[in-house]
Amino acid sequence: MRIALFTETYFPFISGVVTHVQTLKETLESHGHEVLIVTTSPKAACHYIKDGILYCPAIPLKRIYGYGVANPLNLQRLRIIQEFNPDILHIHTEFSMGIFGLFAARRLKKPIVYTLHTMYDDYMFYIAPERFHKMVKPGAHIYFRKVAKRATEIIGPSPKVVEYLRRCGVERHINIVPNTVDLSDFLPENVSSEEIAAVKKKLGILPQDTALCFVGRLGKEKSIDVLIDWFTKHFKNQCNYKLFVIGDGPEKENLQNQINSLGMEKQVFLLGRIDHNLLPPYYHACDLFTTASLSEMNSIAMLEATASGLYVLQRLDIYNKDQIIPGVNGNLFTNDQEFAQLVQEEGNMDAQQRQQRRQAVTAYSQKYGKEEFIRAVLNIYDRALLKYNTLQKKKK
Repeated sequence: MRIALFTETYFPFISGVVTHVQTLKETLESHGHEVLIVTTSPKAACHYIKDGILYCPAIPLKRIYGYGVANPLNLQRLRIIQEFNPDILHIHTEFSMGIFGLFAARRLKKPIVYTLHTMYDDYMFYIAPERFHKMVKPGAHIYFRKVAKRATEIIGPSPKVVEYLRRCGVERHINIVPNTVDLSDFLPENVSSEEIAAVKKKLGILPQDTALCFVGRLGKEKSIDVLIDWFTKHFKNQCNYKLFVIGDGPEKENLQNQINSLGMEKQVFLLGRIDHNLLPPYYHACDLFTTASLSEMNSIAMLEATASGLYVLQRLDIYNKDQIIPGVNGNLFTNDQEFAQLVQEEGNMDAQQRQQRRQAVTAYSQKYGKEEFIRAVLNIYDRALLKYNTLQKKKK
């Protein structure tokens, strides 16, 4: 089977969607399928294919780190897709590359699968000032409903997608397929103690410390400012507690200013973007993964963290709480007191207790296997082909 995957951004930019698309591509290829990724590149002067990726010229979006906007109805790009001759077109974006994917599917008479990765109600501030959100949101819902209507099959990584699309007026069946990533690089047996020790030395993590980390895009929707505030409120001047934030994005300067104004430069650290292949020892150097974000669908960074053995502290999001099994791979908090209590619980553990917890978390993480993931996706592809071909025969 030939599959074209459409995404607004791809490596070297890092995000959950990018990691998801990479994992999907590699897993499909390992099962004998041919894959072409179609993405934007603000640095591309013309369309070109390299290593199975079609890069399309785009205008960079300064407000949205790593994103560009390309012509959604480009005929040259359509000819390239036509030469690839995909059996399935799978869009992972609703914008320029998603619109092009819908356009290409209609012109080539091919089925299209749509994966919704993002709770866009939490991203309205990128589009319009807050005072206009009440006007913009209904229009956005209409748009996403139209995208979903044109898809042959719809996928979402968590029940939160169903809830969101129902709010947008989508009544069709939505396939729930939890995210997965290649976790092998993050497993303890594949990360050397020397690498971990080197990272700890670099970051100044001492044996008596309790180190928390967050990995992700530095955007308002991630509520990193809330995490910093709550951490500061309860652990300021307790230098054996440290918070490391890994990632880049438009909020980087604001977050650094926040850290400086709170006097937390010795306890909260923005490490910037770290190449994905270099991430494993950073996870292993820490004790907890934590997030205050309410915009996640099914966090890939959280999967990587749990494979690394990190117990997760997640701010309660009622529609996305199932990724955490309290007491098994993490716990949920709703306010700063609960957050502090959970951090303190880790801080009070001795080395043996921490190691036992890490081993249990890693063991639980293995339930998110690539084989289960790809089997579910291929079943959806087969169903999309059957549904589309049946509809085409009825039209004749």
